[in-house]
Amino acid sequence: MVKEYFFIVARRVPRMYEEMQRSFAGLPHIQVILDRRRRERRWQVIPIEVNRRSTERRSRDIDALLRQLSWVVVEKAPRTT
Repeated sequence: MVKEYFFIVARRVPRMYEEMQRSFAGLPHIQVILDRRRRERRWQVIPIEVNRRSTERRSRDIDALLRQLSWVVVEKAPRTT
């Protein structure tokens, strides 16, 4: 089984996104995506009883790398069937 990867590129560098798209075109196990986030999603104050998410899905390391390098590689989780 071939591992699959996301290359996530910060939205502030659209040229880098386009270059990576061209560079990895034709490699089916690599998907280049533009970071779609604009701000922290959970900006509302919600009582803990109502907040059903048990863990934060975003990694602070990924956020830091996007700020520093403008891109990050993340291994895609295997599909469960």
